[in-house]
Amino acid sequence: MKSLKQFIIENVNIYRLTEVIATYLVQPSEIILQAPETYDESDIQIYMDDLWLNDLPSSDKLSKKIFGINGKSITDAHFEYDTFEHTNIEPKEYIEWDAKYDYSSSNNEDVKLEYFVIKNLKYIISFDMFDLQDVNDDNVQQKLEEIFKSAESNNYNKYPIEIIFHKDSLEYKK
Repeated sequence: MKSLKQFIIENVNIYRLTEVIATYLVQPSEIILQAPETYDESDIQIYMDDLWLNDLPSSDKLSKKIFGINGKSITDAHFEYDTFEHTNIEPKEYIEWDAKYDYSSSNNEDVKLEYFVIKNLKYIISFDMFDLQDVNDDNVQQKLEEIFKSAESNNYNKYPIEIIFHKDSLEYKK
């Protein structure tokens, strides 16, 4: 007679992947942020992380809900983009500066604000491993696409920015 543990192990088909990277495209493709004129590209990257990362699928509060046990395997989440431009011309639409993320500017009324244009912003989540159940070599890609697509922005998933899963950039090792 088999032990309960042995029975469970034999009947659960776990398929482990490593080095899984999921990329989401941020919409619209051009984001304009308002920030202090003294900010450089590095400061804007930090500001975007502060503004959005804690409310996206990789965050501590959402990762388990969205990715289950795989949420614990997230090793990195960050933004990448194609171009960065600093301008002092006020656009019609932009994301207003939130001074709570910068102590030095929140207490300084003389801070001059300008605009930073980010084109083709991508949100990237990396997992060191990712476990799937009841899959085989033929349907691993399809199952991963279903999981990551379910995390994109929709009527159920409300994030501070709109993210759309980019299935063509999905990476993993079997």
